[in-house]
Amino acid sequence: MDSKLFTEKYLLNEVKLIEAANVRLHLLSAIVHGIETAGALLDPLPFKAKGQGRKRFDLALNKVFPKAYSTANSELDLYNLLRSHMAHCMLPAKQIVVTLSAEHHLQLINGQLEIDLKTFYKHYIQAMDKLIQLIETNQVKNKRIVFDNLNFGH
Repeated sequence: MDSKLFTEKYLLNEVKLIEAANVRLHLLSAIVHGIETAGALLDPLPFKAKGQGRKRFDLALNKVFPKAYSTANSELDLYNLLRSHMAHCMLPAKQIVVTLSAEHHLQLINGQLEIDLKTFYKHYIQAMDKLIQLIETNQVKNKRIVFDNLNFGH
């Protein structure tokens, strides 16, 4: 499988299925993990390179998301407070408030960053579409991804 197909099937279509099922916590988890994985597809290193999580998360925010995400990331460490907390506790850190209201999306209020899940999802989908476009136009190398330990069918 290559980067483009992997992005389409797993970073885009399966996340759309989670959103369609209205499974919010797992949607948030899939998005934050998908951001880091998108960074793995954007950088020149092998897909399974070790110790690249933070760099890859930041790279994806900088390259395929609206600038407001990079700004928020520089104000608060989103890799630690969002991605790592979701990976280890299945909840964001207390400095992140996830809502279903776009009114204050990516605004710091009383020391907490508000993230509207619907807007975050919309921007994530746009970011994955942008990643696919970068692959299709050869601006990003189309990596080979080996799936020999998962038998999901192709």
